[in-house]
Amino acid sequence: MTKTSTFLLSLGFLAGCVTTALFNVPRAHADSASLTRWEHWCVDVDGTPKNADLEKAGAEGFELVSLAFRPPVVQNGNSVGGGATYLCFKRPR
Repeated sequence: MTKTSTFLLSLGFLAGCVTTALFNVPRAHADSASLTRWEHWCVDVDGTPKNADLEKAGAEGFELVSLAFRPPVVQNGNSVGGGATYLCFKRPR
């Protein structure tokens, strides 16, 4: 490392220290009262989810946050499972 790059690195470090001291940024607190707690609900649906079921979940305050599809498993020409959709919802407690 050259003297110039060492100097610039040191200067950057000092600038960061001074900036942190001047602009006192509060730490995040995970246990604060404003932290939203969530209730989760996941369901395995064979085939395609029905719109009425999704509307019911929405009416109960749930929001879809994850969707995974498992393709059908075929052995010797026969379906042996899979083909389901896994849905996960959340809502504030």
